[in-house]
Amino acid sequence: MYVFGVSIPILELLVIFCIVVVVYLVILEIEFRQLKAITKKFDDEEILLSKEMRELRSEVSELKEVIKALKR
Repeated sequence: MYVFGVSIPILELLVIFCIVVVVYLVILEIEFRQLKAITKKFDDEEILLSKEMRELRSEVSELKEVIKALKR
């Protein structure tokens, strides 16, 4: 096929384009798997942080009670 006076092999161009698209999709799949793993780690850390915050709140409330008892 001639475009602007230049011969362009359409079938070879389509094959190259398809290969590029497939490689791009594979790269995206790998990136999404990495993002999924990172998100899972963040969720685990968030759960751990919430547990630690609850423990800290209970310790602070116990400390407040001890301070109140000592002031009396």
